[in-house]
Amino acid sequence: MSDDPTPGQRVERLRRARGLSRERLATLTGLSPSTIKFIESGRRRLTLSAAQKIGPALAVDDLGELYGPSVVLTLGSRPAHPGVVDVRKALTAWQINFTGEPDSPDYLAGAVDAAWRTWHTSRMQRTETGALLPGLLEQAQRAVRLHQGDDRRQSLALLAQTYHLAQAYLAHHGDRELVWMTVDRAMSSALDADDPLAIAQAIWYAAHVLRATGRSDEALERLTEARGLVEPRVADGPPEWAEMLADLHLCSALTRARSGDQSAWSEWESARDVVHRALPADYVGVRTRVSRPLLDVYAVMLAVDLGDPEEAGRRAHGLDPETIPSTERKGRHYVELARSADLEGAAEATLHLLGKAEAVSPETVRFSPPAHDILTRLVSEAPAAIRSDVVALAGRCGVEV
Repeated sequence: MSDDPTPGQRVERLRRARGLSRERLATLTGLSPSTIKFIESGRRRLTLSAAQKIGPALAVDDLGELYGPSVVLTLGSRPAHPGVVDVRKALTAWQINFTGEPDSPDYLAGAVDAAWRTWHTSRMQRTETGALLPGLLEQAQRAVRLHQGDDRRQSLALLAQTYHLAQAYLAHHGDRELVWMTVDRAMSSALDADDPLAIAQAIWYAAHVLRATGRSDEALERLTEARGLVEPRVADGPPEWAEMLADLHLCSALTRARSGDQSAWSEWESARDVVHRALPADYVGVRTRVSRPLLDVYAVMLAVDLGDPEEAGRRAHGLDPETIPSTERKGRHYVELARSADLEGAAEATLHLLGKAEAVSPETVRFSPPAHDILTRLVSEAPAAIRSDVVALAGRCGVEV
C-alpha cells in the first residue's frame, strides 16, 4: 500500500497550514463545509472541478500538489469491457463505399429504440449493447450516406442517437479519445440534421463529458443554450420536447451539485415542474427514461453529491426502487444509496447496498467509479466481521485486493 497522502489528506494539510477552518474554506470556494469534510476524510472523491476551486483558496498553482505524483486523471482508468475492441473498430471504420438500399428512417428509429431498451432493461447492459453497437453504427452510417433530403436529415438525427448510445457504453471503460469522438460525431450529425431536438440532445451528452473533465462552467453554458432551443417548443410540441427540457434541467442540477452548489435544487425543481406539468403521469422516455421516478433518483444523487446523507435518506425513503424504469439506473441508484451510507461511515450498510446493486446489474457496479472508490477503501478499512464479504465483492467487481 502506498504511503503517499490521499488527495483529501493533502487538502486538509494545506488548509491547516494556512490556518483555515473548513467553514472558511467552504466560503472561499463556494463548496459546502460538509463537502470539504467528506473530501478530506476520503469519503468523497476530489473531483477536478472541486480541485480547481480549492486550489486558489489554498494558494496552490499546480494541482499536482493536491493529487500527488501517483494520481492519473483520466476518463479511462477503469477496467475495460471486452466489447470495446469491436466498438472501437466500428467507430474508426470510415466506410468509403456503401451499396444497396438503405434502411428507412422509420426502420432505423425502431432499431435505435430497441438498442436503448436493451441498455435500460438488461442486467448485462454493456455486454448486450456492445454486441449491438457495431451493426447499428453501420446501419445508421449507411442510411446517412445513401438517403437524400428529409430522409437523410432524419437519419442524421438517428446516427447522433447511436453515437449517444456508444458514449453511454464507453463512459467508464473506454479510451478517453473514443468518448470524445462519440461526443464530437454526435454533435456534428445533429447539426447537419438541422434538428433543434437532436442538437439539444447532443449538448446534453456533451455536458456530461465537459463536467467530467473539469469544465463545469462550460457545460452549464451549453445546457442553457440547449434550453433556449427547446423551451419555446414545449407548449405546442410532442412530449419529447418537454422530456428533453426536463432532462436538461436535471443535467444542470447534477453539474451544479458536483461543484457543491446548492442551486442544484432550483434546477431540480424546474425539472420536476416540467415533468408534472407537461408530461402524463405514467410517461417514461424511451432513451432518457425521464419520468416521475427518475426525478426522485436524481434527488438522491444531488443530496449525495452535496454531501448531505440525511437529505439523501429522506429523498430515498418514499422511492420504491422497483418503480425505476431502467435496470441500469436502478443499479446506479443502489450505488448512490451506498455512497450515502458510506458518507455516514456505515460500512455494513454500504456493503449491503453495493450487493443489492450487483444483484440488479453486475456490470453497473463493475464499471462504476464511485463503487470502485468505495470498495477500494473498504478492502482495507472494513470491520473484520464483513471483510471477507467485501473482498469477495471487490474481486467480482475488478477491484484489486
